[in-house]
Amino acid sequence: MPSPAGGGGESTPVPGAARVTIETIAVDRRGTWSVGIDVAEIFSGATGVLEKSVALIGRQEHEPPREMVRLLARLAPNLGADSVCSLRLRTETQSVIAGAARGARPPAAERKSVDLLLKESEEKLVEVYSSGATQARLAMKIRCVAATAAEASQESEARFVEFVLSAARSDDEGEFKILKTNGLRAAVGHEASDLFSFNLPLPEGRTGGKRYRREKLEAVLSPALISGDRAQIGWRLRGEIATVSATDATIVHPVDRGETLVLAAGETRTLELEVAATDPGEGWTRVRYQITVTCRF
Repeated sequence: MPSPAGGGGESTPVPGAARVTIETIAVDRRGTWSVGIDVAEIFSGATGVLEKSVALIGRQEHEPPREMVRLLARLAPNLGADSVCSLRLRTETQSVIAGAARGARPPAAERKSVDLLLKESEEKLVEVYSSGATQARLAMKIRCVAATAAEASQESEARFVEFVLSAARSDDEGEFKILKTNGLRAAVGHEASDLFSFNLPLPEGRTGGKRYRREKLEAVLSPALISGDRAQIGWRLRGEIATVSATDATIVHPVDRGETLVLAAGETRTLELEVAATDPGEGWTRVRYQITVTCRF
């Protein structure tokens, strides 16, 4: 269903994909019935496209007319930090009445646009078409939540994402130097991790004891889903930077940072981390890291 494109709401979207569930409902001579349910993961700020053809039977008592309706819907969700999904729905319907006179012009396309705010457990019903010829109607029941790996399609869950992970370090304003580059691989719904561990000698402390800076950082990459040509990946960097001395107490600077990445195949993203010493006597003032991630799937 999804075909990423530009668009979406006006607010800045939260990175990640929305899981949009749409049930198309028809009301005609047969009563109220479900045309079908469609589910897709659509990234915030992108647009998903749904196309359907529905055969409707007139509600008239004698010789009810039949109508074929082509429905085109564009859905642009934006996920908010408060778990509210802002979704713009634009629909276009074109109908053909069976038995129409030869050469008769088909009815003009009917277009509608509506903006919805959907809470996590909420769904809304939107009428998208009402026929004057058959008195039949079409509506869409819509639900929108943040997508999770557990809800991803079976096709996505069976796929793997390969990563090239590189770490570079700089003290103060110095140039970055590559420390390590590794290749990783993880299936959707699982994770891959890499540990960066180094000891850097420091000048002697106030009491003359030897000391060093211990750097221990673990990068964790968790592909959550693949939709279209992009992947949603959870990224987390955790560990510590510590000043270790033979004569003084160890000073620890914990690191725990995470965010959601949305990457196309082959795209590279650079993430930066800065840790500053809390004690002027630690023997160092500031250390910066650049973690570069490239993914392929």
